[in-house]
Order: sequence, then structure tokens, then C-alpha cells
Amino acid sequence: MRLLINGAAGRMGINVINSAKKSGYFDYIVGIDKYAKNKKFEIPVYCSTSDIDTKEKFDCIIDFSTKEALYDILPYALKTKTPIVIATTGFDEKDEKYIKEASKSIPIFKSGNMSIGVNTLISVVEQVSKAIGSISDIEIIEQHHNQKIDSPSGTALMLAKAVEDNTEISNVTNGREGIVGKRPQKELGIHSVRGGSIIGKHEVLFILDKEVLTFKHEAEDRAIFANGSIEAALFLSKEKPGLYNMRDIIK
Repeated sequence: MRLLINGAAGRMGINVINSAKKSGYFDYIVGIDKYAKNKKFEIPVYCSTSDIDTKEKFDCIIDFSTKEALYDILPYALKTKTPIVIATTGFDEKDEKYIKEASKSIPIFKSGNMSIGVNTLISVVEQVSKAIGSISDIEIIEQHHNQKIDSPSGTALMLAKAVEDNTEISNVTNGREGIVGKRPQKELGIHSVRGGSIIGKHEVLFILDKEVLTFKHEAEDRAIFANGSIEAALFLSKEKPGLYNMRDIIK
């Protein structure tokens, strides 16, 4: 297979390059990164999609970049009819609408977290929310390195949606400050910690009267996200146009 990696010079991009090589499924790997000009890579890396030869064809694109890069890489994917794995987070409503519309023309795999473990955690949170969400105060705590630019994390938002879809939560609060009064019963709290080199930690607390259930996932290596994106690329290469996520792989 022939693979194009967007965001190749970033931390995750480098991990995806390594995972793609180790997988043995790709005999041709190319990267894109606007910061690539003064860096050395083991693969060809272009600064923009406009630098890629129009004769080049790829079986899949993996995007681990920034939300702003969406409007460079997705038009390229549409123009070349190339399936794309979008592993970037921080998209707003306009971006999400654009991605959904594009999925009518090409296969798109999108997930705020490419880890099998995290997506299993989300399934567990859904079940527990159904069972005891109505009698619990529910809080989400996420921790990441000090270079992460979006908050809350995409994974925290996925966990929050798992709670919201299975409870009567009516208000989501990102952190608390000052005299905010008593905690509303139908509130979901999300708290973000940023520091050091933390790869990613997520906790969901179901707090009842005199007992607490805590569900936690901790990423020990960025390779888990890179490996997940490779699995997504292999999955997507066999699919028709549509919008897919990690649950489709788990199924």
C-alpha cells in the first residue's frame, strides 16, 4: 500500500512513520508538514499538498496535524478520491459539518482517540451511565503534556458524550472557579491538567453517597495511537464512502 502522512514532522507524525514501517503493509510512505523544510527525514516530506506530483496516488492518508490543516488535506483527499484517517482534534461545528459532508464522497475514519483501550473505556462508561448515572455526580479528569493546544482533550469530549447520551445531564462545566453554589445534580464536570510530558491520562468518576467508582485509562507510549491509525488505514482501504470510527474496527 501507498501511504501519505499529514503532520509528519510532529510527535505523532514521527510515531506514525515508524509504525507504518514496522507494520510491513506499506511499501511507499510520503509525508506532509509545513515545518519540514529545514528538517531531515527518512521518507520524502513535502511542505504542502500543492508540492505533491499530480501523478502520485495513495491508498490512504493519515492526518495527525492541527485543525487548521483540515482545509488543505481534506480538499486534497476529495480531489484525489483518497480515503483519509483524521486523528486530529479540536474541530468546531463548521469543521465537523465539512468532514461529514466530505464523507459522502470518500471513506473517512475520524476519532478523537485512536487507542483500542480508550474506545473500550468509552463503551464501559456508556453502560455504567445507563446503570447508575441518574444517582451519581459524574466528573471527568484529563491530563496531558504542556504542549497540547486544545482543552478539554478530544478524548474527554468523547467520554463526556458517552455520559450525556446515556443520562439526563443538562449542563457540562469545564473547570470551576469562585463561589459557584451547590453542585447541580444534572451537571457533568470536566477538568484539564497540563504539564510536563504526560502522554494522556483520563479518569471518569461516578460519585455516589459514600462510594466512588473510578474508570481510568493511561497511555504509556504514543505508539498506541500510531498503531491505531495504521489499523484504521487498513480498515478504511476496504470501505465505501462514509464516516467511520474506532467502534467499527472493534466490531
